[in-house]
Amino acid sequence: MSHNRSQAEMLLWYQEQIAAQTTMLHRLNRGISLFSWLRLTAFVLLLAFVTLFALYAIHVFLFLSALALIALIVLIVRHQQLYRRRDAASTLLQIQQNEVDSIHGRGNFYADGQAFAQRLPFADDLDLFGKHSLFHHLNRATTSFGQELLAEALIAGAKEKERILLLQAAIDELSGDMAFNQEIQRRFVQAYAEKDLQEPRSAKEFVKLFAQKTYKTAAWLLPAVTWMALLVFVFTGISALFVVLSTFSLLAAFAQNRKMMLLAEETAGIGHSIKAYSEALSLLTKRKNESVVLLEMQGQANEAIDALRELGRIAEWFDRRANVFLYVAGNALFAYDLQLALRYENWKSRHFFRMEEWLMTTGRLEMLISLAVFKHNYPDFCTPTVTEAVQIHAGNLGHPLIQAEKRINNDVQIQIDPRIVLVTGSNMSGKSTWLRTLGLNVILAQAGAVVCADSFCWKPMPVHSSLRQTDSLHENTSLFMQELKQLKSILEAALQPQPCLVLLDEVLRGTNSEDKFSGSEALIKRFYTCNSLVVMATHDLKLSALEQSAGGKVTNQCFESQITGGQLIFDYKIRPGVAVNRNATWLMQHMGIISE
Repeated sequence: MSHNRSQAEMLLWYQEQIAAQTTMLHRLNRGISLFSWLRLTAFVLLLAFVTLFALYAIHVFLFLSALALIALIVLIVRHQQLYRRRDAASTLLQIQQNEVDSIHGRGNFYADGQAFAQRLPFADDLDLFGKHSLFHHLNRATTSFGQELLAEALIAGAKEKERILLLQAAIDELSGDMAFNQEIQRRFVQAYAEKDLQEPRSAKEFVKLFAQKTYKTAAWLLPAVTWMALLVFVFTGISALFVVLSTFSLLAAFAQNRKMMLLAEETAGIGHSIKAYSEALSLLTKRKNESVVLLEMQGQANEAIDALRELGRIAEWFDRRANVFLYVAGNALFAYDLQLALRYENWKSRHFFRMEEWLMTTGRLEMLISLAVFKHNYPDFCTPTVTEAVQIHAGNLGHPLIQAEKRINNDVQIQIDPRIVLVTGSNMSGKSTWLRTLGLNVILAQAGAVVCADSFCWKPMPVHSSLRQTDSLHENTSLFMQELKQLKSILEAALQPQPCLVLLDEVLRGTNSEDKFSGSEALIKRFYTCNSLVVMATHDLKLSALEQSAGGKVTNQCFESQITGGQLIFDYKIRPGVAVNRNATWLMQHMGIISE
């Protein structure tokens, strides 16, 4: 579909898709109901014709019985196909409805990434992980590999211009192919909904448990002699040799059961997930890829598809060992366990060390689809431009997690110099949200994603922040000490030759006002020599005087509020200068906490 649609048109498109899937589901449900009756009818006719043939021995009834049996088999196969189509349509409907819910801010059924929060000291500052976080808003990855790579894209991001451009091209290409994206999503969502499903695992090394030549010899010799003994029994009636050899084969399988259990643990429950992986990679190879990243992944997928399909079949055969009849008959007649173990270990010897690469390729595809769906869902967001100058210039920059109807956008001009922006303003005026707006959009840009702006030009750089602080019971440190540790880490990063974006919100709150001012002033002066961009929100208006003494390295910006008609009003627009309005005393009076 077109890249040029508005978000209203995008929502309408999703509603049309939902209506089409709903109609499809109704039709499939009617078909399933019809085929249930047809199966019952065919079964009753089969019983009737068999009974009539048994009673009267008329060959017409035998012929009709055969026709009824064939009809029943065809109806069963067709019925199962309808069930699978209904499951697929139901999952697609769930995915499409989820997109509408996500756009409207009603949540997202994919994982919220809370498990990744501990990897980044300031993840909580910027709402990167957890419920309603940036990760949660972006994530369309079902596999742990896709989630891992998406989290890594937000935590580390790309810093090289060439890498970012390659990611942007791949994301742009996928954003125009929502049918492909949703089909990949559907396959993983369905597979991971299976009971007892396990993800395939990669390891650094493996040990062959059936490497001895004796096992290979036994794998063909035991079935051969057992079947020869069976033929002897059929033609001569002498069963002793067959009984002895089949029993020996079964006991040989029992003797290797411990080793087989170890192999079975490796493949337990991965049949459905491996099938989804191979199908996803197969779909990737069938589409006409154009971007460098997707073409590279297509090459990896071509190598992986057949190997993963074979592994999926092997995993299913391991699962079938739980069937007692299959276990006994298979090992007595075919040395089932030995054949299976040798095939699995042969597979590992050929493909084991490529497995991690293939799993990460599917994860990479999910990561790109997550960012492509984000671009598709927000057509008014822009693709950022990389520059060599240390700067962030943006037109109508907004917070990507705030709904469009509630979001207030602002222009940004941050560069060297002035490299330090002091932001003042009253409580609730938008200072903290503005800091998060800057941080989140830079992180999005470095993941290759679109950003919430009309235009965005920046130099890729790490983001460091100190916006929210909590004490650490684990380390037995107070909130104030925790903040000092964070500030030390940030300053060390900012002093490096590589530029970074530093976001600070009301530092040193755990001390008295005089100590806070002197400490904050000294900290700001340490940033004078850094090749970094620093945005610091503060209530301490005395710090604004640094603009006059810092030699052009500091500038003041502010958010204002007004009390009009007994109402506190914010416009959430940033402007040059120092905030002059206050609201804390008025709010306390208005709420009856203090008297006027």
